[in-house]
Amino acid sequence: MLWGWACLVVLYFSWEMVAYRGLFALAAEWQFHHLGQDLPTFTFGVLATIFSAPALYLFRQRTRRRHYRAEDQLTVQAGGEAVLELYDAQRATAASRDYKHFLYGITTALGIATLATLLWTLTLPTREGPVRDIVAGRALPADGPARLAGTIGYGRIASYSRGLLFLRRSELYAPVSPPEGREGLVRVFIEFTRAERADIQSGGTLANRTGILVRRDLPGALIRLYAYLGYRVAPHYEVLYASAFTLRWPYYLAAIQFGLGTLGFLLVALLQKRHIRRLDRIVEDFIRPARVNKR
Repeated sequence: MLWGWACLVVLYFSWEMVAYRGLFALAAEWQFHHLGQDLPTFTFGVLATIFSAPALYLFRQRTRRRHYRAEDQLTVQAGGEAVLELYDAQRATAASRDYKHFLYGITTALGIATLATLLWTLTLPTREGPVRDIVAGRALPADGPARLAGTIGYGRIASYSRGLLFLRRSELYAPVSPPEGREGLVRVFIEFTRAERADIQSGGTLANRTGILVRRDLPGALIRLYAYLGYRVAPHYEVLYASAFTLRWPYYLAAIQFGLGTLGFLLVALLQKRHIRRLDRIVEDFIRPARVNKR
């Protein structure tokens, strides 16, 4: 039950990290404001550790009570004296097994998070289906293929790069200029492809832009940046993606990070299993002479 608690915590904050919601989003906004950048992996680790701590504490207390009961019931003797060294070895073995179970629990949770993140990409909208014409500033349809009809003016273009070490990808976005008399709120952002980089400029116009419309999917750092530049972003804005891969890229990144975490914890768990085997041999070395004396 306690391991289930820890697994649920890991899965929940995995969702917050991917969806940029809740405490993860608040922590990221604080980092943007005070540090100038966000630290997603560090933030996820801190939140998961804090909210898993009660379960880990209860598990540790339960293990400690079990050790105390075992110490009170120690009956193995040699030469009329209790073999306390044997108990110490047994206690070390039990503690090592508890730690191994903890590592396997975290490995399982991260593995589930990896699989769930990849499966979630299957639910994201694609270019398949009828293309709907939309007009910036008016009520927007549900997620899916869409076309911004007419001549579209856009504002300052922002570049956003995200990835891992040498696996990085740059994205280009610009807000669609709100029509006159529409409260000046930006309700749609456009993604530009890298091939268009040389042809776009701030304050330019487009005609009949087609892409994948997705609700509230812009990186939080860019929302903060546009707010600093004086743009008023509507609470329920939309992003018109030019590439389906861009839409899925943050989920792939999260899956890669979870996968690396899964492999890391699994490796440590296997090393811990090897350590337990050594402790078992030590305990066996204590017990074998006692068995011979009894005979």
